[in-house]
Amino acid sequence: MDDLDRYVGYLVAAAWLIIHAAMKFGARRLERAARAEALRAAAAAVEVRRGTLPASADEPRGDEPRGDAPPAGAARRSAAPRAAVPFGAPLAPDAARLRAALSRLAELDRSAAALGEAVRHERANRRFADVLTTFVPREIARLRAAVDAGLGAHEVEAAADDIELVVSEIAVLARQRRDPSLLPELGDADALADACYAPVIAFARAEGLPLRSGLPATQLTRLDLAIWTGFIPTSIAPIFLPADFFSTPLRWPALAHEIGHDFLASVDGLEPALRRELGLPDRSERARPLALDDERAGPSELRRVFGAWFEEIFCDVFGTLMFGPAYVLTMSELFFQEDSPYASLAIQTDAGGARYDEHPPPHLRVLIGCMVLDRAGLGDAAGALREAWARRHAEVDLDELLLPAGRAWHAFPLAPFTEMAERLVERLYAGPLVALSGFGLQDISGLDHGPHAHQEGLRARDALLAGRVPAVRDARALLAGAVLAAHQAPERALLILTRARAAIPALGTSEQRPDAFAPALGAFSIALDRRAVTEALLFREALLPPRALRARRRARN
Repeated sequence: MDDLDRYVGYLVAAAWLIIHAAMKFGARRLERAARAEALRAAAAAVEVRRGTLPASADEPRGDEPRGDAPPAGAARRSAAPRAAVPFGAPLAPDAARLRAALSRLAELDRSAAALGEAVRHERANRRFADVLTTFVPREIARLRAAVDAGLGAHEVEAAADDIELVVSEIAVLARQRRDPSLLPELGDADALADACYAPVIAFARAEGLPLRSGLPATQLTRLDLAIWTGFIPTSIAPIFLPADFFSTPLRWPALAHEIGHDFLASVDGLEPALRRELGLPDRSERARPLALDDERAGPSELRRVFGAWFEEIFCDVFGTLMFGPAYVLTMSELFFQEDSPYASLAIQTDAGGARYDEHPPPHLRVLIGCMVLDRAGLGDAAGALREAWARRHAEVDLDELLLPAGRAWHAFPLAPFTEMAERLVERLYAGPLVALSGFGLQDISGLDHGPHAHQEGLRARDALLAGRVPAVRDARALLAGAVLAAHQAPERALLILTRARAAIPALGTSEQRPDAFAPALGAFSIALDRRAVTEALLFREALLPPRALRARRRARN
């Protein structure tokens, strides 16, 4: 009987817990729904500029992850101070929501601090610690100060949403790097992204440019390749990798294109200044379809169209400089549609047909890449790429572009577009551009993939085709060689990528190159015999200052 009573008691307790949990869950759902509805109703009044942020940490929302507005930050709208509420009086709805929002901020502060303390001790994740322990608390402090100045509940909730998404995104980046199967892959991609960022960071420091981003962090998602420029204020640059990224080398050079987006957005004022110098309209003026006059487009019409394409053109020039012929080869491979070759010539529009797409037609993008190669001293490679591209499009006229005209397409001469593109490429490549301290992109040390880097890529290609891990150490040259090798042996693309990755010490790990501890070979070997050591010591003494001067320096110190 006692056992039966005890059993019945357990059942009652379990039933009560289930009912209580269900009621609590239902209340939370109602609360979230009410808050979402209130946010939608107040959206027009919110003055906080918000970037394009993910709906969930693993899968960003929206069609353009490259939103240029900051993901977090308190609104600074002036407002009258709130009237004091007498003790014991019921709170007004806005005051209650404000109190709930402040409580949420306190919880965000605690969770960010806890996560920051955890990642600080993890080799792969310690780069995220500053965002969690410095950026997030600073934004929360600014938001609380704005509340004291009279900021309303709507704005506080919106800004809290942004801060929460920053914390959740960092949590996902950290969680993926805690996965032992993902870390080596992401570490290799991070190492390549770091190699692409390095010249930009060095140039910005040397010229005093206000670069606000420079810590790339790749993330495996179900999206196409993209970078989240809305994260720029945090200094972290999340890069979303597609599911097939680690199965082919063809995707890897596109990292440079995405980093070009981040460079353009993270240097304050760079993009509008470049547009002014190049005579292109502001980015807010998305190009309307061309207004043709006797089947011709005037210069102002072309500038308007190229204004819509400018950011993508800049990033293609940037990517070609970073990876050389391998970058243009990946465009040729990924853009070509065998069942629809005319798609390479089509100028796409938005869903309503009222604005041109921000991407130029693939044919023009490939030609722009070849223009950059010509200027970089790689004319033979550029010519071979143009010829291969033309062979693939033997059945179409590559001297025309296709402009949408209602439900039909209008063939338009290519020449005016290539002439405008050549002028833009020349200025971007060679300068002078005041926005880049009077330089062109070719003057950024380490950015230009010229003949020397191309030869390194060819050496990597030959080693990979021979079944060896390349001795080349530059991550960009390694992946350029992998692209060239996979082009020659597409059936071995995955194996080629695996061998190329073996030569890259993954960022955030203790990986070493296979030859890290091997003895020096070939021309770099040094015979450490008695005579060589003696000559080295004598040479050192000859180069040192006189002993009297050395003694005098020590006395001064």
